[in-house]
Amino acid sequence: MNPESLCFCELAPLYALDLLDQQARDWVNQRLAESPELAEELKEYETAIATLPYAVPPLPMAADLKQRLFQQIGEDLPPDLDQADPVEGSPIPQAVRSQSVEWQPYEIPGVYLGMLHLDQDKREMSALIRAEAGVHYPLHRHIKDEEILMLQGTLEIAGKIYHQGDYIRSAAGSVHSLSTVEECMFFIRASIDDVFVESENQ
Repeated sequence: MNPESLCFCELAPLYALDLLDQQARDWVNQRLAESPELAEELKEYETAIATLPYAVPPLPMAADLKQRLFQQIGEDLPPDLDQADPVEGSPIPQAVRSQSVEWQPYEIPGVYLGMLHLDQDKREMSALIRAEAGVHYPLHRHIKDEEILMLQGTLEIAGKIYHQGDYIRSAAGSVHSLSTVEECMFFIRASIDDVFVESENQ
């Protein structure tokens, strides 16, 4: 390679495409170090090259491509689960869309409950709870494990502050109160038989 015959404008596109050998790359790097303004020129090449894949129209894939590939490797084609007949007795997923949640005022002022699932046999519920700022939920005892996942805002439980994304699990038999620092919403799975401690003493 004759350095005198090299031109940055010719090597820059090849540099951006990573097609240069090490000696040529070193030459380009040296020019970049000596003339920082060349970096802008190189950046323009890199930007143009990055758009090339999006300029190529997508090619349709043959419908029997998967079958031909498996024939070539001598394997049986696995069943397509998306097109397979439903398995008899398979449970259908149950979903509650966010816009269809029915919010009901709870027995604590400023608290609203959106029931997602109620299991009367297990005496458990899965729900969304939305609470205004400054709400105090009295001391209560958990009959079963309680799980909370914070979705919005902040919540204080037993002197600790929890934020969006925090998970709190309270064991069966535990007792605590909670309060809202600001308006919040969280997912909860708990027993429907939890009792307020004050009512236990009456």
